[in-house]
Amino acid sequence: MKMKTSALVLLVALSAPFVQAAATVPYVYSGVAEQPKNVQDREIAGLFDRWNTALKAGNVQAVVELYAPDAMLQPTVSNQVRTTPAQIRDYFDHFLALKPVGQINYREIHRLGSDVAMDSGVYTFTLTEADGKTRQVQARYTFVYEQLDGQWKILNHHSSAMPEAQLAHVGN
Repeated sequence: MKMKTSALVLLVALSAPFVQAAATVPYVYSGVAEQPKNVQDREIAGLFDRWNTALKAGNVQAVVELYAPDAMLQPTVSNQVRTTPAQIRDYFDHFLALKPVGQINYREIHRLGSDVAMDSGVYTFTLTEADGKTRQVQARYTFVYEQLDGQWKILNHHSSAMPEAQLAHVGN
């Protein structure tokens, strides 16, 4: 009996580092999401492309105009929730300095009505620092779009850093 107990204790002790390592390696979405097959969903997917193009152009006004007047922005790299066009502009004034280029890794699109849709998933941004160094930030996102006067506008945009990546960073 002592032999079995000793063997079990040894097995647990030797496997503990592997269990801990597996628990601290964050899951990363590495692929690029496919375009939706449904035409209506492709229209909604194209709204991210429109937003991303405005980001890449560095045009703050064009980005802000994609948001509804009463939109809410909960950004990835700011603790402040933005609920006015001026606050949204302030955020993008700073964020666009990083020359963001986004890519959708995973997405789900849902129509919530004839004039409301949600695009939710995971995206990765490549950001360029002032010294030219680049870094990638992966985040979960949700865009809620509403059609206003025949144009799709962002009503709610929530973006949050991946929690496993944050925990791994805190642990180091």
